[in-house]
Amino acid sequence: MTRPFAVGLLTTMALAALLGAGGEPWKDKAASEWTQEEATRVLTHSPWGQEVELLQASGRMLARLPDGRKLVYQEARNLPPRQLSVEPVAIEPEFVQAVYGVRWSSAATVQAALGRLQEFSPVLADVQAVPPELSADHYVLTVRVVKPPSETQFDALNREVTYRDEHGNLRRDEPPSVSDLFAGLSADQLKTQAELRTAKKLRLKPDRALRHGVGISEGISFFFPRRQDGQETLPAGTDWAEFVFAGGRELKVKFKLKEMQANGKADY
Repeated sequence: MTRPFAVGLLTTMALAALLGAGGEPWKDKAASEWTQEEATRVLTHSPWGQEVELLQASGRMLARLPDGRKLVYQEARNLPPRQLSVEPVAIEPEFVQAVYGVRWSSAATVQAALGRLQEFSPVLADVQAVPPELSADHYVLTVRVVKPPSETQFDALNREVTYRDEHGNLRRDEPPSVSDLFAGLSADQLKTQAELRTAKKLRLKPDRALRHGVGISEGISFFFPRRQDGQETLPAGTDWAEFVFAGGRELKVKFKLKEMQANGKADY
């Protein structure tokens, strides 16, 4: 998955609007009355959908100088350290920030929110990475990259883009380049690295993983079985279920199933 930086900026602006709106539209209103912002909130900041910040190592090491500047000290582990004209105070790994969204797509509330966005504009719904199919036999969870891994504005300002080597020559650094957790993985690899952990210590593997959409509408949907060995995988009374994807850094999102209710019934 790849996303332009502009998408991350727009997402940040949208998030600010959502947090300012407040309330819990899934409790306060019928789906047909949700505003665009409220429908989006259901998908991104509700019992059915969350957005999670994750720090990922860039693979580079930074040198912190006495004056507070940070310079790239080692571009990769297989490359030698750079010779700097000033002795660094410390050498530390560089991290970038990514935001991933995880949504319980098989829930009726989520489908209602996607339908409501479709009424406002098909583009608004597409950005949410709508899965092309669902399954009555599966819980379907959809993951999307909200903000691709990149240095924060603060880190960019505090890292020197140019520096002088031991010979006094001016050198230039490029921003860190880091792939998202799902980049380059096949459907089988995605399936292997994902699981749903429950309060009852069940570790449920998906039957399949499906990539769908392109560009800003790209997502991955995981299909977890509703029944296994003749038993319900998430029976009534299950407190929570945690989606885990082990891709270098673990992406974890916990869903409180008891809060996922629609019309007094479990909705997941």
